[in-house]
Amino acid sequence: MNLDTLAPKIAKRDKQAFQLLYEQLHRLVFTVCLGVVKNRGVAEELMQDTFVSVWTKSVQFRGRGYKTWILTIARNKALNALRQTGREYAVDFNENESALGSYDMDADTGVVLKLALSKLNEQDRQIVLMRNGGLQAKEIAKTLGLPRGTVSWRYAEALKILRTELGGAL
Repeated sequence: MNLDTLAPKIAKRDKQAFQLLYEQLHRLVFTVCLGVVKNRGVAEELMQDTFVSVWTKSVQFRGRGYKTWILTIARNKALNALRQTGREYAVDFNENESALGSYDMDADTGVVLKLALSKLNEQDRQIVLMRNGGLQAKEIAKTLGLPRGTVSWRYAEALKILRTELGGAL
């Protein structure tokens, strides 16, 4: 089901529509939060906070771009969490899950990928995580407030860096 068609249902407090929305977007919202705070536990809390906000603020949403609106809420919550702590969260390199969220890999591969991602600046890392989480360049551009061409270019440049760091594996 199209996410934009879920918006009016959720605004009318349709719990099944909200559950469908959660099932479709929870990994992507988690990935956006993780890209900012770099801490799995905090990212999970921020993901939940994002969906609570979506539930309570859905009556305010008008028009199209529901997914982008939700991801913007997630990103803003994550940035606010960083500002409140005044520092970045420590990355747990012992996690046995990819920073990209939806890929299964062994612990060694996960650590190598996380180390490679750490070579990117914050904005490029967010672009890579969002793009690999399923967002189009247009949606990323709107979420980050960047021109679409810049997002595409930064993504290509980030992939070059990751290829170098991973020894051409990408």
